[in-house]
Amino acid sequence: MNRIIAILTLFLLQLACMQVASSADNNVSVALHAFKVVPTATGSKLVATESAEPGDTIQYLVTYSNTGKTPARDVQATLPVPQGGMVYVTDTATPTAVLASIDGTSYAPMPLMRTVTRAGKQQQEAIPVSEYRFLRWKLGEIAPGASITVSSRMRLDGAPVINVRS
Repeated sequence: MNRIIAILTLFLLQLACMQVASSADNNVSVALHAFKVVPTATGSKLVATESAEPGDTIQYLVTYSNTGKTPARDVQATLPVPQGGMVYVTDTATPTAVLASIDGTSYAPMPLMRTVTRAGKQQQEAIPVSEYRFLRWKLGEIAPGASITVSSRMRLDGAPVINVRS
């Protein structure tokens, strides 16, 4: 199928389930926005979108707002990268102090590394970004009434997104 309709809707539904961890009461609201990255003569522009075709690059903006009356402390934002359809575009995450994970449990700075054995010797090699399943930002404290936005670009590979959440 050349055109994948509703892939972004599925991803946004998955984003709605994303984790927001905070040591304060859960007064942190999340607003999600998806934009297609469209090339222009001078670079690119962002166009709001609800669908994408294989090869399209989508920029996700996720805004975390403290709607409470006390600071939200130790806030962490986790953005899923759906398996089988979306691939994180290297060096597009902002803030740039982002961690990645292939399993949603262990997070580390990028590039992620793994130990492999080649010719009987163990060595470290970079894990391909196509295997990244989650991005995480440690946002710290969000003051009452304040917001923080995180952003990342993902490319649609063409395979259907597999929604592993129930």
